[in-house]
Amino acid sequence: MDRCEILRDAMNAGAERGGKNRVESVLKVLLLASAFPLAAGAQTAERDVTLSEIFVSTTKSALQNEDSPRAISVITKEDMQSQGAAGGIQEALGALPGVEFARTGGLGGQIVMRGFNSNTQRSMLAIDGDRFRGRSTLELNMIDPFAVERIEVIRGPASAIWGADAMNGVVNVITRRARVSRDAPFSLSAKIRGVEYNSVNHMHAGRAEVIGGGNGFDVLVGVNYRKADDYRTPEGMAENSRYESKGVDFRVGYSPTAKTRFELAGRYQEVTTGRAGGLGASPGLPYLKVTEDPIREKYLKLGVESSEVGAWADTLAASFYVRKLETDIYQRNADPNSTGNIGGPVMNMHIQVNTPTVYGGRVNATKGLGDHLLAYGADFYNENFNSRKLQASRTGGPVPNLAPGTICPPVTGNANPTGSPPGSWCLMERGTEQTNIGIHVNDDWQATKNLMLSGTLRYDYIKTVIDKDAIPFERPEITNAINAAGRKRTDKPLTGSLGGVWKFAPSWSAVANVSQGFLAPSGNARATSSSSGTIPTVAAPGLKPEHSTTYEVGVRYNTQDARFNLTAYHSRYRDLILLAPLASTPGWYERKNIGAASIDGVEVDGEWRANKSWLLRGALTWTYGKNKTDNKPIEGIPPLSGRISARYGVEGAPWHIEGVVRGAMKRTRVDDSITRPAPNVTAPLERKRPGHVAFDIFASADLGQMLDSNFKNWKAVFGIQNVFNQTIVNPVVAESSAYSNKLVGNPLIEPGRSFMLRLVQDY
Repeated sequence: MDRCEILRDAMNAGAERGGKNRVESVLKVLLLASAFPLAAGAQTAERDVTLSEIFVSTTKSALQNEDSPRAISVITKEDMQSQGAAGGIQEALGALPGVEFARTGGLGGQIVMRGFNSNTQRSMLAIDGDRFRGRSTLELNMIDPFAVERIEVIRGPASAIWGADAMNGVVNVITRRARVSRDAPFSLSAKIRGVEYNSVNHMHAGRAEVIGGGNGFDVLVGVNYRKADDYRTPEGMAENSRYESKGVDFRVGYSPTAKTRFELAGRYQEVTTGRAGGLGASPGLPYLKVTEDPIREKYLKLGVESSEVGAWADTLAASFYVRKLETDIYQRNADPNSTGNIGGPVMNMHIQVNTPTVYGGRVNATKGLGDHLLAYGADFYNENFNSRKLQASRTGGPVPNLAPGTICPPVTGNANPTGSPPGSWCLMERGTEQTNIGIHVNDDWQATKNLMLSGTLRYDYIKTVIDKDAIPFERPEITNAINAAGRKRTDKPLTGSLGGVWKFAPSWSAVANVSQGFLAPSGNARATSSSSGTIPTVAAPGLKPEHSTTYEVGVRYNTQDARFNLTAYHSRYRDLILLAPLASTPGWYERKNIGAASIDGVEVDGEWRANKSWLLRGALTWTYGKNKTDNKPIEGIPPLSGRISARYGVEGAPWHIEGVVRGAMKRTRVDDSITRPAPNVTAPLERKRPGHVAFDIFASADLGQMLDSNFKNWKAVFGIQNVFNQTIVNPVVAESSAYSNKLVGNPLIEPGRSFMLRLVQDY
């Protein structure tokens, strides 16, 4: 029997059996094998893996992790539970090789994957296999960590799988759902999923669930709440870093047979958070205060999964979803030298972003044919981005060429400031719409016993439209630029990847992969002008798509006691999109295609079970970026960084203790040319950064084993982060070099010493 027949038979057998036998069968077809098999292996072997976990694979293939040529990491729920965080999931992502956390506050922040901030839309977020669009700056803030089952991450190009905006990677968050026997009597119970406290910002959080099912149904309804004050740093309080997050979510499934499951899922999340510094908020208080109060997400999804499809497919997954995002942003600019407040002491802005509305869906299928395992399908999204509305006022003094009182819109941007009545709401830019329809096919071929070859091909149709009608008081240069570039743009990229895994020894594999990437600028990127933050930008309707080609090679080692991965890559970018100074308006910027660039990097991670009591883990990342057009470093490229940990505790013992050392080298390679001046100020693009080393310690205990059966399934985690209260400046957090770097928010300093306690119940 060939490999694909074995995989297919295992899948079908797994769908018909329950309990441990089902797990052992289904695991043979999962790509979702943990990147940390030794640490979580015992727990994984007992998990009730379900149909939904088969079909939400980030690579859209049933290939096991070790057989995929892509660089893939998995953050398990055990990983998230065992270590601390004062905010959301970003800190867990930042522990992966090739990924950094660019903090903006206690909760807020983006990730930097292989050199580029996720705000640039070169990496994408998915939830349960469905794309999250519309808030690249804020999207990670919307996820409740207690609701996460695991997080799958592709590090590197995935455009051939997911399409545009997956140039540098994909983060797929898999949320929890009920695991019950479809033949059991129907019942529901209320449970506490987890509670948590962190001293650095007096954060307290919790999640409660109603969970159960039976008679073919599975039901999970969860409510979450998370609140924190401003956090402390060794240099003082990080003002405006407080946040509050609350929401409700549900996943309700119905399985008419053991092989088919329908699902209705939804979520409402409301988050209020301040930006203490970092992207869009440097230098923070006392000069600039930016707050989202609140951002709301409304989400509804209908899906189906089945392994009784017919001759044309062994498995099928399909979904349709709609997501609506709304934000009220408040900004107070008290810097008389800032672009948004020329000559005036205080500028206040209220920006309503009641948009976008996104519709999307996907159909994915797998089919075994001899030595080939095919994965194919289609997906789409439609993003409708209405114009943002602005109300602006100033206090305390005259502004050149403007009458005192309320003004709208701000001094420069897409629109002229004159002619608006006091107190009015004004449109900031034209609305846009983008539609993307893509089809893809992937072939995993067991060419020989020791050689697996994988190839992916994808075709996309992407249409971007800017509204026909100009906004009131639109600047002539913006009108002319839109007319010259055209309101409508259609892109039809064909992207692909080809790679292989060669097992040249029982425990060793060599990996190679080449992938193409494609970034189609969103309608928002082409039409939006913004005066918020410290990098005011104007619309760029003539923006062209960006292309990349990435070459990866690596080696992997896997035994019962050790795992080691090394990946080296070289990425070439064409028509790279970066911010560039606007010659006609000093202090303002526009997005431009600058030409050629390259990113090189090496990522290492692994773990070693030294003996029955000790588990050692580590990760190391080196990245080098160059703008070849200007022969300058690319902004925000992280220096050499890494982390190592040692965990003590016999497997199966009721307690463990773990020490973590994390740090980064000095960032000395920066663009020090005079390219980002504010009015009356000249400053380099970025400054050099000091390195840092920090130490954390965590201890976990199985309360059921240590106490009594009343605490069955309860786990307690206690931790001390930044034990020695070191001043830590993350190497990728944004700053404005036009301001002093002695400010806590410029660049934003990481939290100081903190104590955390978490209680989690697994059921």
